[in-house]
Amino acid sequence: MIVKIEKENKITVTGSQQVYKFLWGLIETMQPFDKEKEHLYVIGVSRAFRIRYVDWVAMGTMHGLVAGPREVFRNAVHLGASAIILAHNHPSNSVKPSKEDITMTKYMVQAGKILNINVVDHLIVSGEGYYSFADEGELHP
Repeated sequence: MIVKIEKENKITVTGSQQVYKFLWGLIETMQPFDKEKEHLYVIGVSRAFRIRYVDWVAMGTMHGLVAGPREVFRNAVHLGASAIILAHNHPSNSVKPSKEDITMTKYMVQAGKILNINVVDHLIVSGEGYYSFADEGELHP
């Protein structure tokens, strides 16, 4: 499911906290939202970091999810995003990244380099807060 942001409602994101507030606000309005499963979102942004769209890419299980570069970058290519921000929730409300989260992030960063579409952050979100790979210096090994 893709949510295109209308021109008059586009916001510029300048940091992970702003991305978290925007995305968690969107998640809370989605009905129904199965909080017992992981959901992966891709936020497409312009060069000026204005949000162009949010793509609900995958819904997994309570233990994880699977999504490849084809799903993650499809709308970035189609809709002309300059960069993307990955985000997913953890049903446990823990925002600590798993080994799989770290591996997937590195893989998507590499895929983005090939496509010339930067992955500028990956957030793990919950009602308790968030974890930002970029803020923790773990986005670009």
